[in-house]
Amino acid sequence: MNNWNLKDLYSGFDQKYENDLKGLENLTQDYKKLINQHPQKEVKEIIEGHIKTLSKIVPLVMTLSSFASLTSATDVTNAQALSYMAKISQIMSNITAENVLFSRLIADVELKTLAKDSKLIQEHLTTLEDIQKNAKYLLSEKEEVLYNKLSQVSSRGWSQLQNLTTATLNVKFNDQEITFSDLRNLAYDVSADVRKKAYELELSSYRAIDDFTALALSNIKREVQLMADLRGYQSVLQKTLIQSDMKQESLDAMISAMMDYAPAFREYLKQKAKFLGHQGSLPFYDLFAPVGKLNKTYTYKEAQDLTLKAFAGYSQGLVDYTKKAFDNHWIDVEPKKGKRGGAFCANLPQLKQSRILLNFEGSLSDIMTLAHELGHGYHGEIISSNLALHWQYSMPLAETASIFCEAIVTDNLLKEFTNPEERLSILENGLQGDTQVIIDILSRFFFEQSVFEKASGPIAKEQMNQMMIDAQIKAYGDGLDHNYLHPYMWLVKGHYYSAGLNFYNFPYAFGLLFAKGLYAQYLKDKTTFIKKYDQLLSLTTKATAEEVAASMNIDITKKEFWLDSLAMIKKDIDEVIHLFKTIKGE
Repeated sequence: MNNWNLKDLYSGFDQKYENDLKGLENLTQDYKKLINQHPQKEVKEIIEGHIKTLSKIVPLVMTLSSFASLTSATDVTNAQALSYMAKISQIMSNITAENVLFSRLIADVELKTLAKDSKLIQEHLTTLEDIQKNAKYLLSEKEEVLYNKLSQVSSRGWSQLQNLTTATLNVKFNDQEITFSDLRNLAYDVSADVRKKAYELELSSYRAIDDFTALALSNIKREVQLMADLRGYQSVLQKTLIQSDMKQESLDAMISAMMDYAPAFREYLKQKAKFLGHQGSLPFYDLFAPVGKLNKTYTYKEAQDLTLKAFAGYSQGLVDYTKKAFDNHWIDVEPKKGKRGGAFCANLPQLKQSRILLNFEGSLSDIMTLAHELGHGYHGEIISSNLALHWQYSMPLAETASIFCEAIVTDNLLKEFTNPEERLSILENGLQGDTQVIIDILSRFFFEQSVFEKASGPIAKEQMNQMMIDAQIKAYGDGLDHNYLHPYMWLVKGHYYSAGLNFYNFPYAFGLLFAKGLYAQYLKDKTTFIKKYDQLLSLTTKATAEEVAASMNIDITKKEFWLDSLAMIKKDIDEVIHLFKTIKGE
């Protein structure tokens, strides 16, 4: 088994971990004393003290919480990890009141004036301005403290319930007990019978947990809606856009462009259905059916070699990062019992490292997932040179590097395989991903809008299922067979279950289309682009989405940019449809 190495964080929940936990408590006490010294101290001194103290707290809390959460990710039943995650949350909740006080303290301060006489304030000006911007949505200090504490046993508890139930939901397939992740991975199997049987078993398996998982999601979204109303946001979506440092105009332009191109994706799905022998539209269970003649299963070593070769054609920096990730065992590779499903990258900028979780079983899609997560890690490598308070990028910009790396690997594969069957396999695999990120993301966006419209009261599982079906029909249209949709997609997607990450769907579409636009620039002038691209990644933690795009002369508030990016995907759609017909002899 290829398990990740966490020893650069801690060897376990040992004395060193306990000492650092105590150190974190001491730092939070220092912070409380600092903030409560106002008005004895000048505002400038308080602000500088805030920056200095938080710059110590952030790396330490990241190290402590990362070890606990990463330990839990590969063993969701690890009670000790869950206990420490709760302890860290409790420690950080103890400075909630002081964070509110600080926000109110600087709400009307002329920060640019203070920055003229303080290098520290100047370096952190964007962060401080963000605090100012969000100050008007804060509750009172007591209310913020109360909510922070209550959320640990409400929305966070409900989120843990969904994570635990899906990670421990084992099923029997062909008389063999397999994990839930293994079952979902059968959607990529070469056998049509296996894909359909797995789909039917997956949907029936949800009935064992759908009642209380629906209750979990319903209560999380009700809490989110309630808090958004209390804070004075116009909507939960507005809150997400503010958190994302992104304008409504940019989102509207992107969604409109996606809807304009939806018919092209629907035609691709209908042509795939025809290619696979279906009458009419494509059933959901064949959405990820492999086509062409590149159905080999890759070993993890082959996946590593393939990825490194592709990245070598881009830049040495990307290769160097990837080698470190492979050689130092930063990646947890195969599915196993108790390991959470899906994939993610946890950046550890305080160590100039990252950790990647996969559920790798050797498909071409798994290789793309590997490239995707390595892109996140490379992004983390770039921002690790930033100041500690500039280590977090917004949701829309989070997917830029990951999808860019997918494009690099796809292009490299296409150069090696020119046979129509092989080329179809590669192109269509990429198109599967693009369809998920454009069309399925639309369905998730529509679904979440519907959930919040009904969030004034409990939402039963039957309502959840119907809203998901309605959303899929609205997005996929006649591309999918309406008799074979996936009504339980709300249950399996963990993003829905985070009270702090609402509408965590459109950022994927943003990332894909923004990366496509960037990749087009890269192909025009590779040498100049690479240097500017790393600067762009560094800027993602310090600027708005619009400002980051402007650094590459892109205006994301205009629909034209998004249409141009979608036109690049349309070329792949046209070629895939052409290959479908050529191979069928039409």
